[in-house]
Amino acid sequence: MKPNRFVAFLTGLLSGSLVGAAVVFLLAPQSGMQTRQLLTSKVNEIIDSGKQAISERRQELRGQYQAAIQIPMPAEEPRVD
Repeated sequence: MKPNRFVAFLTGLLSGSLVGAAVVFLLAPQSGMQTRQLLTSKVNEIIDSGKQAISERRQELRGQYQAAIQIPMPAEEPRVD
């Protein structure tokens, strides 16, 4: 994923989560305690999803780094003085 797309994804994820939480909080037919439990559950799911996305991205970057360091450097030509 390109950095622009990754940032856009995280921004969308965060804003969607906030809107969803607000809607759930305002329109929920449950009691306050049940709504707080549901909200806590959803926030934890979002946090776990974010952690998973970070972990996957970290693995992808490590793989790219490992591939890059395997590329041999061109040999230096001897200097003639």
